[in-house]
Formats: sequence, structure tokens, C-alpha cells
Amino acid sequence: MKSFSSVYNKSRNAVLEERRKLYESQKTAIINVLKETYMITGNIRDLPTNKKKELLKKVFEYWSPETGINKAGTKLINENMITLTPNSTKEDIRLYIKKQTKKNLIAITEAFKEGNGKVVVDTFKKDIKDSVGKTLKESFITDTIWNLISNRIKLGI
Repeated sequence: MKSFSSVYNKSRNAVLEERRKLYESQKTAIINVLKETYMITGNIRDLPTNKKKELLKKVFEYWSPETGINKAGTKLINENMITLTPNSTKEDIRLYIKKQTKKNLIAITEAFKEGNGKVVVDTFKKDIKDSVGKTLKESFITDTIWNLISNRIKLGI
């Protein structure tokens, strides 16, 4: 007959191993979405050291080795939506604006067409300031939105 401690240890190790596998699969999913978002096509090991560090920081914004995926990570995987933080770079903010613009393209295009583009820019400015803690120039937001809209118009989409 097996002792209680040996059965307990075996059961505990099995649970810990399953949890480790779950966390690793979550990390892999986060990395895949980030690679797609930042258009990284090659192997991560081939990236320059500074890019690897940036990607690692991003992974840890959405995932932790102790607790697994967090709410922002779930949102990233399910909605492919980047969550802005005070550590977000200008490129992160640009991607966020582009994703939100694509998501609401018709409404934003109509707002610009009717002369209400300032309302759209002010909304982005407020949302980004709340998330990042920095105030962006309106020209940065306007240029990012307008570049996306004008490219879509040129392509006839």
C-alpha cells in the first residue's frame, strides 16, 4: 500500500505539470499574436538584442510565469487589441490608433467627412492620456488616422 505522502506528491506534481503546460501554451499564444501584430516573420532568436528585450517586456505585460495570462492578455488574444500602458512606445500607440480606426472605420470616416474630425481626435487623445499618462499632439493622432483612411481610399477599400 502506498503512503499518503507519496500519493499526495504524485498528485501535486501532476497538477503542477498541467499548470506549467497551460502557462506555456498561453505564453506561446501571446508571442504569436505579438509577432503578428509587430510583423515579426522570422525566429525571435534572430532579432537584435534590443528588439528581443522589447518583445519580452511586451510578453510580460500580458503574461506572468506565476499566474499565467492576465486580462489584457486575454483581450490581446481574443480581440487582437493592444492594451496601452505607461510603458507603451510610440509604435504601440500608433498600432492602437490604427486598430481602433479600422474597427470603427465607417463612423470615423463619416465624422471627418462631416467636419467632426476634432471630436474623434479628442476622443483618442483622452483615451490615450488615460492609459499612457501622456498627452499626445493632435497632429500625431490626426496624421495616423488620416494616413490609414487615405490609404484605404487609394486602394478603393
